[in-house]
Amino acid sequence: MAILYPNAQEFKAMLQEKKTFFADFFATWCGPCKMESYVLDDLDQIMGDKLDIVKIDIDKEPALTEELDITIVPTLLFIKDGEIVSRYSGFLPLERLQARLEKLLGNEHPEETAPDACFDLIIVGGGAAGLTSAIYARRAGLKTLVLEAFAPGGKLIKTFELENWPGLKNVNGSQLAYDIYEQAMALGTDYLYEKATEIIDKGEQKIVVCEDGKRFGAKAVIIATGTVERTLGIPGEMEMIGRGVSFCAVCDAAFYRNKPVVIVGAGNSAFEESLYLAEFASDITILARSDKYSAEMITQQKVKDNPKITVLPFRQPLEIMTKDDRVAGVHVLNKQTGEEEIIPANGVFPYIGADPVTKFVKDLGITNEQGYLVVNEDMSTAIPGIYGAGDVCAKVLRQVVTATNDGAIAAQSALKYIRG
Repeated sequence: MAILYPNAQEFKAMLQEKKTFFADFFATWCGPCKMESYVLDDLDQIMGDKLDIVKIDIDKEPALTEELDITIVPTLLFIKDGEIVSRYSGFLPLERLQARLEKLLGNEHPEETAPDACFDLIIVGGGAAGLTSAIYARRAGLKTLVLEAFAPGGKLIKTFELENWPGLKNVNGSQLAYDIYEQAMALGTDYLYEKATEIIDKGEQKIVVCEDGKRFGAKAVIIATGTVERTLGIPGEMEMIGRGVSFCAVCDAAFYRNKPVVIVGAGNSAFEESLYLAEFASDITILARSDKYSAEMITQQKVKDNPKITVLPFRQPLEIMTKDDRVAGVHVLNKQTGEEEIIPANGVFPYIGADPVTKFVKDLGITNEQGYLVVNEDMSTAIPGIYGAGDVCAKVLRQVVTATNDGAIAAQSALKYIRG
């Protein structure tokens, strides 16, 4: 098996020649695509020379992408004798992908049987907290399911590099995410690409309902859904999401090569992402609401030393300016002088905080006024058998290292409850 990168003409030729192969339509800015690429590298080592893997960059082959009606990345195509026999959109774990490909090479249709419906523990969220919970739960022998609506790793896969992970001076976020994920999977964790929409408490049994209607039951549940970025709430912002307004520099930085960019915020995320964007953008303006910045001093110094980055204090964004249905700049108020100005920009990245992903449990009475889970020292909530872990909890510090801490404690507490 080889990993190939054909163009559209070569791809169509493979179809005409009635070849059997597997195709991955991806984008370089796509987090789940990055995680899937690690899976494909592992698959290449496992399956030897049985099957070719074809990778198509949708940004390089837009016509082919449109022709095949691919609207979500990654999209995985299972092709037998030149015909597309099955497709899958989203991240697909190694064991499930390998099983499908083995079927593709045989006489079976490359679909999979329905997943089990009952578990000891269900973890909602596959970020650092959720995956750490899975590692501890599986090591304790619990039958464990992880439900994740995006891709394993959570915000880790949006982080270019970490310099505060103990034992490693510098580590790529997506690589660390995959290493943690791989460790959890190697222990026998079940993982499904699903979005939870409700948790039903039936006492000794908890039911997790998913967006597509699937239901899974368990004796205990750990909620590790993290947070979602907060919006600015100004005219033009929502309309321009995906057209110049972005919440992920690692995902979208390449779109702003040699173009001006504005970042809103003064915390670690804003300053760290400005350093990553500086590798692509022509210049970067950081808008801060005061002259007091909450980013770590070492990061502030790096920003100060970067000639591409300018920090403007006492600035309040008023409106996202547009031209030809794209971001063209930001209308800004200088709160010190009262003057208004237009800062030209092709990209705007708001980093002004985040809100917890807890809408699906808001009726359970386990969140505070801000929506964060209220947990005890053992990560338990007010409902026996339901635990929280990571950024979704009301806490002082939200970092990868504190998320993994929460995940370990939550899993141990769930174990005691289940065996209690």
